[in-house]
Amino acid sequence: MPTSTPLAGALAGAIGSHFHGASRRLYFVEFGGKLSRYDFVRGINAVLLNNASRTLQGTWLMNLDNGVMAAAGGDIWWEQIDNVQRRMVPRNGATIAYVGVMSAAQFAALSAAQLQSLDYGSTPIVGDNNASNRLVPGAVFAVRTDAGNYAKVRVVTYGYNLALRITTWRLNPAYQVLGTGYTNPEDVTVSADGHTAYITERSGNLLRVALNTLIPPNRVAATVVASGLEAPHQISLREDLNVAYVVEFAAAGHLVRVNLANGAKTNVAFNLERAIGLLVSADNTTAYVSEQAASGGRVRRVDLASGTLSPVLGGFTAPFMMAFSNASESGIYIAERDPANRVALVDLGVSPVQSYGVAPGLPFRPSSVALLDATRMVVCSDTALSLVDLAGSVLTGSGPLLLGVGHVPVDRINAGYADTTVDPGYFFQRKDCPFGGSLPLMFNHERARLAGAAYYKVLVDGVEVNQPFVDYLWSNTTQRFENTPVVPDAGRFYPVRQAGQLWYNHWLGLMYDSNAVANGLHSVEVRIYNAAKLPIVVPPGVISSRQLKIDNSWPTVSLPTIFHNGVPVGTCGIVTTGPDQFSFEITASDPEGHLGSWALQALWGDNQSALVASDSYANHLNPTKLWAGVVNTVVPAGGWAATVPGDPTSSRCAHTFVLSVWDRVINGWNDLHYGQVHKSITLMLP
Repeated sequence: MPTSTPLAGALAGAIGSHFHGASRRLYFVEFGGKLSRYDFVRGINAVLLNNASRTLQGTWLMNLDNGVMAAAGGDIWWEQIDNVQRRMVPRNGATIAYVGVMSAAQFAALSAAQLQSLDYGSTPIVGDNNASNRLVPGAVFAVRTDAGNYAKVRVVTYGYNLALRITTWRLNPAYQVLGTGYTNPEDVTVSADGHTAYITERSGNLLRVALNTLIPPNRVAATVVASGLEAPHQISLREDLNVAYVVEFAAAGHLVRVNLANGAKTNVAFNLERAIGLLVSADNTTAYVSEQAASGGRVRRVDLASGTLSPVLGGFTAPFMMAFSNASESGIYIAERDPANRVALVDLGVSPVQSYGVAPGLPFRPSSVALLDATRMVVCSDTALSLVDLAGSVLTGSGPLLLGVGHVPVDRINAGYADTTVDPGYFFQRKDCPFGGSLPLMFNHERARLAGAAYYKVLVDGVEVNQPFVDYLWSNTTQRFENTPVVPDAGRFYPVRQAGQLWYNHWLGLMYDSNAVANGLHSVEVRIYNAAKLPIVVPPGVISSRQLKIDNSWPTVSLPTIFHNGVPVGTCGIVTTGPDQFSFEITASDPEGHLGSWALQALWGDNQSALVASDSYANHLNPTKLWAGVVNTVVPAGGWAATVPGDPTSSRCAHTFVLSVWDRVINGWNDLHYGQVHKSITLMLP
């Protein structure tokens, strides 16, 4: 289940937010007039102890902020239970994390940024005077002190008294107010280089303010890019086109495109009803808008070329700002305000579109969602920031060696197919899904390292994989995440990640290109090796392999014929006679039998639309997990009538019929294969 951790409180109405991944900073606005920031990698404010040499005597405590030993108080206690049993115990609110055995040089390189990435807790570290001792010479542990500082500690000599080397840092506060004086700011987004912020004010302005100068980014330093907007809310920045899109919170508002060079405004879509959230697809063809309409909260889709609006899903409680759930844009996270106080996921990859809550019980009035990585998000609520871990504690340093594929844990893969629907609260709901594309294989580096492993191999069908991949690794030198190649050596050994390294995708073991094998069932296995590259035997019951159903084929989609009363209508044909009876010959199929869903939709007039017919795998569940879809089939079974009571354009207007298809193939993070076709005719029915 998802877990929620408070990050900051007593805020002045936190609303819109933007996570700048390169700097690991969350920028957000507070309705009270502030531009603020939360740093996930905090800078160093002061060095309290610098590789100080200290002795911690048995039964004594030590304050790691000053290196002073005491009989009471302090952050760590070298507890002596008897002549054999000994423990390093965190005290007085301090927490501890075991890092591993390091050389003096490795210890010196262990940075404050890396200490911040560790998982701290209250469990003591075993220091028994026998083979179970983890506090051997060279052992390193980290402590978050009772004062909130970070210390790294290395054991130099072990005994009743411990000789230690200690470095302690005081860090800058994570939450900082950068600028003030804004008039009810609603949203903020930041340029890719991190130098510029764009802010909407409820009073009607889109602002630009510099973040990389010595001048504080207060309102007086901001430039008005565009004014005269009506309560603009969420921003979608397109630096490649030098434009920004915003939506207006009004009874008849607009989706507006703003030229960032000259401030020119173009209304792209009309008659939005109290719009707040906005997302624009990567290909700049489609927008999604959340609205607090009088009929209820909803999400609608906008064709950016024509401005045509079509429904996506309704039934939301005071929907606010949104974020795409993945790179393929097959889902949307949306904040729902009180009384729901949750984040919901809109699953665009199924037909009909569905939604379900993924993060309930949030602080009062959540307004925006910012994704940190594949499983973690920050939610801005009225007075608080919350870190939500969607995967909970699914992936840990214990457990299996092969953790899973992307969001799919290894024990939710059966007979090669992913099925996470057995856990209704899990955010990535997928049923009987095969795998394809580049697969993020999740490997338990911590368990491997604790087992003495320095290397691992990945085998598919017993054949060693020799595929390099890249991930982001934090650099102490540049103080940023660096794109770092991970390349197997000549023996096809991959290095186990070192203790204290801060990798952006913590559990990633390989990005495996599944196009290297044919469609079908394949075995994936990981094996671990010591520093001498000798194999380490995996204990019985520890999962190190799984079968995966691979499918890299694409679905077939076609709409060859539209029938009027059983007679074919040519492309761009004009229908001038009754009856109002239409049907459609379609193909929506998957060659491997892994179709997910199809939907045929009619678009006409001023943002009018209707669902003609649809179907999904949920209606065809069976033990084989196969559903091929339909081929050259006429739908719907009873025909379709265009006329909508009260809408004369429904029977006298150009109509475009769009057939869209998803298969069920995933790469573990995203849905993969989508197809779409359309055909247009004109209806002039009597």
